[in-house]
Amino acid sequence: MEQISSQKMIQHGENNHAPSRGDSNLPCQGHLRKLFNCQTLRVIPPQHVIFSQGESPHTLCLICGGRVKLTRTESDGNRVIVGLRKEGWMLGVSAIILNALYETTAETITRSKLCFVPVEAFNRAMDTDTEFSRWISMILSRGFRSSIRSISENSCLSGRQRLEKFLWELVHTPNASDRQKPMKIQMVLKNWEVAQLLSLTPQHLCRLVKRLENEGIIIREKGWLILPEPERLWHPHANLRP
Repeated sequence: MEQISSQKMIQHGENNHAPSRGDSNLPCQGHLRKLFNCQTLRVIPPQHVIFSQGESPHTLCLICGGRVKLTRTESDGNRVIVGLRKEGWMLGVSAIILNALYETTAETITRSKLCFVPVEAFNRAMDTDTEFSRWISMILSRGFRSSIRSISENSCLSGRQRLEKFLWELVHTPNASDRQKPMKIQMVLKNWEVAQLLSLTPQHLCRLVKRLENEGIIIREKGWLILPEPERLWHPHANLRP
C-alpha cells in the first residue's frame, strides 16, 4: 500500500455524502458558489501548493471538486498531515478572519476544481451581509466539530476501525445500492501519510491492510484497492445495519 485517494470521488464529485445531523442547514455547493460569486472555476493539477504555512493570508478558496491535503511543519522540521479537505470546504478563511499567518500548507492531491475568492470581497461581505457571515460561521463550526470527532476517534477507535472508516469515507455515496457493488480506489497518498492521518505506525498500517486483504474485504491490484463489498467496511452507522 503506497498511496491513497478515490476514483469514485473524482467520477461522482465530493458532495455525495448525505448530510449528517447538524449539517442539514449548511449551504450546498450551488449556494456557496453563488455566495462567492464564482463565475469560473480553476482546474488545478495534483501537487499544486495553494498557500504555504507561515505566509501572510493572500487568498481563500472554495473546493468545488477534488481533494486537498493540509500539512504542518514544526520547529524541529517534522511535517505532519493534519487533514484532508474535499468539496464544500473552504481554505484560508480562518487566517483571513484572524489576520494571521497560514497555520498549514494546502496542496492538491487530485485534479481539483477551486473557486478563488478575492480577500477584499470576502471581508466586505463579512461586514455587510448577515446571511453570508452566518453561513461562514456555520462552516467554520463544522470544521471545529470535525476536529473534535477526529481526536475522539483516534483515541477511542481501534486502528482497524480507523482504517476501515477512512476507506468507507473515500467510497461512500448516498445510494445504498452502490454500496453493494465493487468499488475501486486509486492511491494518491503515500503509506506514511495515511498512517499519520490515522495515528498509526506505517508498519501497523501494513499489517492491517494485509489482514483486510486476507479476509477478502480488500483486493490489491496494480496500485489499486478493490472493495468487493464496501458495506463490509466498518463505519459509524455499521452497528445500525439490520
